[in-house]
Amino acid sequence: MATSQEELDSKRIFASLKQVVGNLVENYSCDEEAMKIDFSVESEPFEVHFRFSLHPSSQLLTLYSKLNFTVDEEHRSAYAMKICELNYDRMFGATFDFSPSKGFTVYRAAIPYEKSLISRELLESFTRETFSTVNKYNCYLYDLSHGVEAELPAE
Repeated sequence: MATSQEELDSKRIFASLKQVVGNLVENYSCDEEAMKIDFSVESEPFEVHFRFSLHPSSQLLTLYSKLNFTVDEEHRSAYAMKICELNYDRMFGATFDFSPSKGFTVYRAAIPYEKSLISRELLESFTRETFSTVNKYNCYLYDLSHGVEAELPAE
């Protein structure tokens, strides 16, 4: 359970986060009580979905971006191996998580904020970096999800 100071810190960061998201996109949904913000950004070939969540008891800000496709069942094993390689070779501050039973992929990043000052600039940079990374690997992962041998995007 979060202390009153942890709650106050989380509310302060959540208020900053709402301002950042409001400056980046017109439409978003916000659940103040659960401290979650959901929004989407148009991109090629897929819209990119985001969910920010604050976790006061663990003092953690998470950003999830669920990719907008499902991996075909017959390709899930090979796809999982490629996700592992991608995470090991290229992902340093975040990761792609794959659910073999459900067939979906989520890009996940987190920032611990215990006794920290999190600026709006950091939140904006964090959001833009997530969008950039998901956008960069969207087509590659989509092709793999359908069994197409794809070339990794340039670093």
